[in-house]
Amino acid sequence: MIFEPTQIEISELSCERDDRLLFKNLSMTLESGQILRIAGPNGAGKTTLLRTIAGLFEIQEGEIRVNQLPLKDSLDQILYIGHKPQVTRDLTVLDNLKFLTGADDTLLKRALGDVGLKGYHDSLVKELSQGQGRRCALARLWCVEAPIWILDEPYTALDVDMVKTLDAQITSHVNAGGICLFTTHQPPQQLDYQTLELGRVD
Repeated sequence: MIFEPTQIEISELSCERDDRLLFKNLSMTLESGQILRIAGPNGAGKTTLLRTIAGLFEIQEGEIRVNQLPLKDSLDQILYIGHKPQVTRDLTVLDNLKFLTGADDTLLKRALGDVGLKGYHDSLVKELSQGQGRRCALARLWCVEAPIWILDEPYTALDVDMVKTLDAQITSHVNAGGICLFTTHQPPQQLDYQTLELGRVD
């Protein structure tokens, strides 16, 4: 699909956790077609920033707007996949995705094929390897029509072929007018992205 023009405006965003300031007066604008990698040392606030933009953490100071609307009114425009798989171990792969996306079985099975899990739809998630569990979580990217993707360490436990598949899917998404923000300790080689470096704030 092709998305309508999308914009994220972040203005004077500051966050403190456990009595420590993570980032201060952070301002930026992201437009359709952009990929932004959030980088920085452990504890710099990468996950906190992603979860704040995804609407999962309360904004302490500053403002986030999506297409001129407050973030709280735009959460249906965002797909967030955290560094943990966010799947239920005692459910099947297909039931997990059906619960998470609401998509029909035909689309879900096609997505599982795309991420290398063809034939695993009736397998329990707890029976999968770590890499397969990650693939199951990432299959949502093939099923949900949200213009803004926020991905925390999406490359964890992926093999070389799946890294290429994920890079291609992200590229396809932004070429269709989407936006992607992500973190990773292993910078991808196939993506054209910008980097925002977070550091400790005194």
